[in-house]
Amino acid sequence: MKGIQKIGLFDSGLGGLTVLQALEQRLPGVPKIYYGDTLHLPYGDKSDAAIISYSTKIVSFLASEGCDLIVVACNSASAAAGKVLEAEFPGLVFINVIDPVVAALASGPHEKVGLLGTRATVRSGAYPTKLAALNPSVELCALATPLLVPLIEDGFLGTGIETQVLKHYLDDKVLDGVQALVPGCTHYPLLEQAAAALLEGVDWIDAPALVAEAVAVECGSSSADAEVETTFYLSDKTPSFMELATKTFGIKAQWNTKVLD
Repeated sequence: MKGIQKIGLFDSGLGGLTVLQALEQRLPGVPKIYYGDTLHLPYGDKSDAAIISYSTKIVSFLASEGCDLIVVACNSASAAAGKVLEAEFPGLVFINVIDPVVAALASGPHEKVGLLGTRATVRSGAYPTKLAALNPSVELCALATPLLVPLIEDGFLGTGIETQVLKHYLDDKVLDGVQALVPGCTHYPLLEQAAAALLEGVDWIDAPALVAEAVAVECGSSSADAEVETTFYLSDKTPSFMELATKTFGIKAQWNTKVLD
């Protein structure tokens, strides 16, 4: 390892667990702390100022718990607060969920890519701006899809309703002709199965795996390391979240409640 002792991850809720899952597979031997800010879910509909405030408090907490690498496991927070966090905490290493995906798109085979994101992520323009800087020949078409996060958090996966809502978005003319689709919210990889039934000839970008690989490069750690336990925190422990964490991700560990002032 390159001196990384503990990884901290945070998201507004369930979505960041898709990144954690990829990290557990890639870096099982590195201790991790996950913080879900369910009290302020979803971040995608919040102002940049609010997202920065929430994110700063969470990173301060994770740092106090010994985390020296922080994964901003939320696209909205990565877009709104990423640069602020790096400036506020110069002693920490940050990996956001946008840069690894953009780097893959810039060097990949696709000429036209679609992005599904929250309002905050799409409003920021982070994906097209960063992609244009690396490879301006790749066209990125972004679409705000605000109904998807609450649909997932409210337990509608597997009901067929998520497929209907996703179809509504995928039929938007903005996405005409895209060759690949980026789940621009860490909740959205949970919709991959539903998307597969609707998309023909369109690749689904595995964003969590790309982020996990970027973290692994930073850590310099082998995937063969012995597995260690992950600690979980929530700002508001709701029955629905607990049920979904167990049902969707198989997480049976104890969740601690930690409200950050």
